[in-house]
Amino acid sequence: MGELIKKGFKTEDWLAVWLGFLIIALVLIGVRPQMPTFKWTTAGEFSTTVAESKPKLQTFIKDAETKGERSLAVAATNLKNAIDGGNRVAIQSAAKKLGEIAKTVEDPGLRKKGGDLSKKLSEGAGALASKVFSTGNILKSVYIGVGFLVITMIGIVMMGGKVSTFIIGFPIVYGLAWLSQFIAGNTTINYLGFEYVIFALLVGLFISNVIGVAALLISIWWALKKGKQSGERPSIRVIWERFPKFVLGFLVSSFVFSFLLDPRLVKETKGILSGVRTFWFALAFTSIGLETRFTELFKMGGGRPAIAFIGAQTFNVIWTLLLAYLLFGGFIFPTPVIK
Repeated sequence: MGELIKKGFKTEDWLAVWLGFLIIALVLIGVRPQMPTFKWTTAGEFSTTVAESKPKLQTFIKDAETKGERSLAVAATNLKNAIDGGNRVAIQSAAKKLGEIAKTVEDPGLRKKGGDLSKKLSEGAGALASKVFSTGNILKSVYIGVGFLVITMIGIVMMGGKVSTFIIGFPIVYGLAWLSQFIAGNTTINYLGFEYVIFALLVGLFISNVIGVAALLISIWWALKKGKQSGERPSIRVIWERFPKFVLGFLVSSFVFSFLLDPRLVKETKGILSGVRTFWFALAFTSIGLETRFTELFKMGGGRPAIAFIGAQTFNVIWTLLLAYLLFGGFIFPTPVIK
């Protein structure tokens, strides 16, 4: 038992769990750095947004005047003038002002339309690539990177790894992970469906289906294969050792945040933890991409582990799509109405 506990603090699987809990604990007690922004819209993309919003804005101005909302009509007119001027900073300022005034009007229709126009135009106007590469935003990224480096160095030391080599390699991997988030932050990428919620869904499906099921099946297959070659029957302990422990960390964290913590604290820390999680996933998948060699993968075990993984992945994708079709296609529950 003592040996198992000792190994639990030195293996990569368990260290991912402990360090993950450490990060969550730090955020919960108040360590909440500002996360960098990655949203950006090109001039052409914003021009499309403006072209779509202009007719709506013109109609909105007439409606506001008709209903006697003078201040709202003036704010909307100022926004129209800013759009005609073409300055994105001025457009963002005018759009925000419209949103503020729209909140004060009594008419629910005007309030909603004003808020929608304000949000769409202010976010688009303010989503400048220059902001992503601004000194302040880069410094936020650097602070997060240094924090991640310190935390991961703890794991490297506990595993007996070479810290000096890790310090040299980490900034490169972190930079690639940062770049991947920058690409994903583009408006067109989001428009094509590759926005954050989609990535979050795919990662969730990957963790709960592919990692949780396929990794376990491969662990069992690998243990059985090794046992067959050595003439030994694989024990539960061997299978347990090969199972990815961070899956357990996700389950424990989910339980704690769902049932044990104050909802207000969960809401307060949700943003920072989501941002930190996104960074870690970007780092993880960048590292996987850098280390993956398809030729070596298919050579290992005659290609059977690769085939088993691809087969399990394909099964999970088909099963997930089938389940989604049954749940949201009106067979089990009424078809959701999206307005």
